[in-house]
Amino acid sequence: MRHLLAAVHQALSLPAPLRQSDQLPHLVLLEQRVGIAMASIGRLLADAQSEELDFLSEGDHILHQIADLPPDSYHHQPN
Repeated sequence: MRHLLAAVHQALSLPAPLRQSDQLPHLVLLEQRVGIAMASIGRLLADAQSEELDFLSEGDHILHQIADLPPDSYHHQPN
């Protein structure tokens, strides 16, 4: 379960946009990442027999899917 939660956290953690013009690219990328996480969570919830291996598999799936998305190329807020 921890692996799945860490993957969801990583999917949803994007640096804040720096300028107004960076808002849209940020939101588009975030929406794509949310969709990936929601699909994985939905598959787990749909199967009442989900076990630890299923949670690990979905966590890996999230990480692989977000790695295939374009990088966060908008300008970021300084940390």
